[in-house]
Amino acid sequence: MTNRRLGKYEVKERLGRGGMAEVFRAYHASLDRFVAIKVLHGFLADDPEFKNRFEREARNIARLKHPNIVQVYDFDFDAESDSYYMVMELIEGPTLKQRLFELLNNVLL
Repeated sequence: MTNRRLGKYEVKERLGRGGMAEVFRAYHASLDRFVAIKVLHGFLADDPEFKNRFEREARNIARLKHPNIVQVYDFDFDAESDSYYMVMELIEGPTLKQRLFELLNNVLL
């Protein structure tokens, strides 16, 4: 998926992978900003229940307004790649997994 277009976004690199989706860093040229794009796994996109759950997640997160919660900017379907995706604020820095590992190492030392 890297170095491809997903709607109006240029996908640059994969940031992570979970049970339901993959997250990518992407560039939105018309707004000149980087975003995070969460793409529902293809094998789940065929199941209406998972697609609906993913869309509800995007809608519910978009309603939340707090400095410690990422903003959801968009939710869409890309016919070319047959992919549902949500576009979110990109937070730079270490992942939660990296941060917890670092904290755990500091406690054990």
